[in-house]
Amino acid sequence: MKTFDAKRLMDIEHIVFDWNGTLLDDIELAVKSVNLCARRFDVASVTRERYREAFHFPIASFYATLGFDLERTPFAEIVQRYLEHFDANVAQCPLHDGVTALLDAAADAGVGVSVLSASHRDTLTKVLDAKALLPRFAHVVGLTHNLATSKTAEAALLQKRLGGEAARTLFVGDTTHDCEVAHSVGWTPLLVSTGHQTAARLLSSGATVLNGLGELLPTLSGERAAIACRKEGLQ
Repeated sequence: MKTFDAKRLMDIEHIVFDWNGTLLDDIELAVKSVNLCARRFDVASVTRERYREAFHFPIASFYATLGFDLERTPFAEIVQRYLEHFDANVAQCPLHDGVTALLDAAADAGVGVSVLSASHRDTLTKVLDAKALLPRFAHVVGLTHNLATSKTAEAALLQKRLGGEAARTLFVGDTTHDCEVAHSVGWTPLLVSTGHQTAARLLSSGATVLNGLGELLPTLSGERAAIACRKEGLQ
């Protein structure tokens, strides 16, 4: 994995985080929920490894890859079954290691933070509130439906709300789609391999890939602190 270039962080004014798989460690719940659907619709179950190797957007295409017959069973019906289990349990999923420390470091450095997710915005808001994280984000953006098609349009709207130079926003995600979303609006992408796709899949995007959020913390804390010191003539 590549170390994130601290010099690139010097110009970052805002960090947008994906939610599922990036800040929230929900991979086990997602695999279990998919396998409940598999049993219901007569499809072979998947392992965690198979899930991470196959996962991609749009989610309907991902299910087709796993063997679901979307002509026989409408995707909306599969999603409904999935969410019956996932939404009932997602608030119990833990945060990934380093989330709180990273948000603290961003606040100390004067870097704004927001969330952009393919989750339904109502569910997203509820879970963030349950985790006592909702007040920490300037903007929380989710979808208005449960089909998880893409979040490119929502990213464009968020960029308008953020204003400023798009390249000065860092988008941290866990899928190649997150890299595509970042490029679509001019954000700087950064991917972590602790979520819904394997490191090999992520590296194929050409983006910097970290083993976890903790690898970003020293860069954010150390580099921004050094910048502040230089501005104040302390070094």
